[in-house]
Amino acid sequence: MRMLCLVVLAGFGASALAQEAASPPQDADVEEIIIPGRVPENLRLEIERLEVAVYTQFNALNSSDEFDIHCLVQARTGTNIPQRTCAANFVIQGESRAARKLLNDGRGSSANNANTAEHGRWMEDKSRELTAEMQRIARENERFFRYLARLDELRQMQASDEQEPVER
Repeated sequence: MRMLCLVVLAGFGASALAQEAASPPQDADVEEIIIPGRVPENLRLEIERLEVAVYTQFNALNSSDEFDIHCLVQARTGTNIPQRTCAANFVIQGESRAARKLLNDGRGSSANNANTAEHGRWMEDKSRELTAEMQRIARENERFFRYLARLDELRQMQASDEQEPVER
């Protein structure tokens, strides 16, 4: 019984000393620094919402359905973590065609190297066309331009947040 009381008193004493050590003295000048920022989760959600608005408007205004951009969330092969990816119709169709051709022609054929290079050039050309189309719409549509500017700003904030080391 005496041992139990001694252990309880020692426990209370240790917690009281810990609280005393943790609290700063009342007369000390303590500066509090508050760094405004965004919670990364909120920033990611805001980027996703704005991407939906940008791509919806772009899809309505662009000159060709092959430039329409669609996003989907799926887990890639080898992982259970779903990721959001967005791609233009020409990318989806081109990758599908390339995969079919690879399977039909055989994996070890030297023709596949030529097909891969040709596919790469085609994708680069189409990507340039997509960029030109997006720039044209941004010049002609003030709202779309504002959306793009804000999306770029948010992505830069996200990139700078990812580069800063987290102190623990």
